[in-house]
Amino acid sequence: MRSTIYRQMIYWISTYRTWIEVVDANRYEPHIIARSNRTDYLVSRTLVLRAFKSRGTHGEGTTWNIPEHELDKALATYRRQDGTFKHRIKKAAMYLTAEDAEAIIRLATYGIVRLNLVPQPVHTPSKPYYL
Repeated sequence: MRSTIYRQMIYWISTYRTWIEVVDANRYEPHIIARSNRTDYLVSRTLVLRAFKSRGTHGEGTTWNIPEHELDKALATYRRQDGTFKHRIKKAAMYLTAEDAEAIIRLATYGIVRLNLVPQPVHTPSKPYYL
């Protein structure tokens, strides 16, 4: 996964979080990847998410470690599923939306983690505050 796409995804999760927060986006951990006839060990970047509120079956403090290779597979799957995403992401990483980040995390965790990202409204006072 390109670093720019990864960072944009982290930005959306951190900005629009409702019950899950990013604990560590720079952790490197060893992972086991099963191939057809062998097992490979790989050290890769790992996204660590934690529930700071209870939601459904997930209690407060539950953590998920999502290896980058799972995010890569989810990104490839999402590209195949959503044609508009495929065209947007070819242009630049800044075209990754919060909805895209949510779908990628859902695919990478096999449907276990649903972020429920909510854009926060920008508050504009109806009257100037100095009156």
